[in-house]
Amino acid sequence: MSTKETLIQYLNEDLAAEYGTIIRYSYQSGKAFGLMGSELRALLAREIADELGHAAFLNDVIVDLGGEPVTTPATFDKPESLREMLVRDEQMELQDVKNYVAHAELADKLGFVELKLKLEEMAADEAGHARELRRILKGM
Repeated sequence: MSTKETLIQYLNEDLAAEYGTIIRYSYQSGKAFGLMGSELRALLAREIADELGHAAFLNDVIVDLGGEPVTTPATFDKPESLREMLVRDEQMELQDVKNYVAHAELADKLGFVELKLKLEEMAADEAGHARELRRILKGM
């Protein structure tokens, strides 16, 4: 049975993923060099700001639902090449889309309309991030 506690657990997983992404993108920004690196650093700076916004929202909503927000980020691997990093980032963004869509459905079942809509918006943000990463990968 889907419960509010299950939703809080999923939202905490999403929050840990957002924290992990912020750290991952910061790490990758430092590893990006040259002309492509300059473009990537600009993209990652924008993405970090989006991810911070997602994390802040998730933190607030978890508390509002009576939960305790996690403070530990999800772990991530650190491929050697920039291309490998971006391929992995795209995969992770697409997984985030699936997670947000599924969690939006649960929020809807539990009657949390605002949360459902915000999670769907965040899924769209992550899909846009994946699209931008695909465009950079095409140019590599």
